[in-house]
Formats: sequence, C-alpha cells, structure tokens
Amino acid sequence: MAVGSAVCHQDSTHSFLVNGQQMPLCARCTGMYLGALLSLVFHFRQGKLGSLPPRKVLIPLGLLFLAFALDGLNSSAASLGLGWKLYETTNLARLITGTGAGIVIGAVLAPIFNQTAWASWVRRSVLPDNKTLALLLAAGAMIVLVIYAGPQVLRYPAAVLSVLGVLVVLCLAYTTLALIILKRENIANSRRDLLMPLLVGMFTALLQVSFFAFLRIHFL
Repeated sequence: MAVGSAVCHQDSTHSFLVNGQQMPLCARCTGMYLGALLSLVFHFRQGKLGSLPPRKVLIPLGLLFLAFALDGLNSSAASLGLGWKLYETTNLARLITGTGAGIVIGAVLAPIFNQTAWASWVRRSVLPDNKTLALLLAAGAMIVLVIYAGPQVLRYPAAVLSVLGVLVVLCLAYTTLALIILKRENIANSRRDLLMPLLVGMFTALLQVSFFAFLRIHFL
C-alpha cells in the first residue's frame, strides 16, 4: 500500500478487493502497471531490440492511450462533480484502459532503454506488425479476465506484481535518465556494465516512493 500511495490515489470506490481488502492500486493503475510489466517482459525477452514500433503499430497504440486518457478525464470529471461526463465509467473500463496504456508504456520505454543503454542495440522493433501486437493484447486481455472474473485468490499475485510493475517502470525510467546524465549512453556490453546506473535508478525510484508515501501518511 505504501508503494501504491506514491503513484495512485487509492480511491476505494475505484479499486478491486481481495477478500474484502483493497488492492494497493486502483483498477486503472493496477491495469496500467501490470500491462507495463507484461509489455516490458515481452520486449526484453527479445534481447536488445531498440527501434520504436512502425507507424502501422503506433496508430493502434496511440488509440489505446487515447482511450486511457478519455476514460481518465471522464472519471475525474465525475469524481470532482464538474457537471459533465460522457458516460458512467466502471472499474472494468478503468482496468481495460489502464492495461492498454501500460502496454503502450512498455512498448515505448523498453526500446528507449535499449537504444540508450547498449553499445550494440539492434535496429529492429519487437512489435513489427499488428499481428505481434495482437498477441500482446491477448495476453493483456487475460490479465483483465483474471482480475475481473477470476478466483479471488489470483488477485493476491496480481496485487504483488502490480506493485513490482511500479518499481520496474520507475527504475527503468530513472536508469535511462541516469545513463544520459552520467554520459554513459551506448557503452554497455553486458549486464554488469549496467549495474551502477541500475542501482542509481532503483535508489531514485525508492526515494520517490518513500517521499510520496511520507507525504500521504503525514499530510493527507
């Protein structure tokens, strides 16, 4: 819950429960960080491929992120009582659009990391066509199905993995930034060469989590 508080509002009405206990992230953030973790694993299993997806794949990815943004704005407008909303959103809609956005995050973050970190990154995309993207989306649909309609017991590992997704996304983002700041782009030939930047990235991620958790506990 402390890690979740650093990136999520944790509104109980927008969250799934595990045997009466609120999950550490809301439905939208649960989907987003599980989708991101899935997408990152899918990408890194293919090695050092560092090209962004081609335009024919970027278009559906953009539509996924647009759906996430629209559902989020619609939900926020309703929560804040602004007097307008396009439709009555649900936790299922939040989970679906969040998972789609997470897949997009992984599809962008992984190649950017690879082309920043590795000396011999490969100029090829993990998502060269919509058929490959469809396979990734099918795996994302399984995540949605398990959380929404699966046995309650499966929400326990989903909760743990969603929090792991938060740490992985933050760590990779900060590691990429550290490589640029330390002027160590494109010099790594092995995982050992990335040890120091990864430690910097993880430390910064944990620092952010600790800072926002402290603010939530003491001031909100």
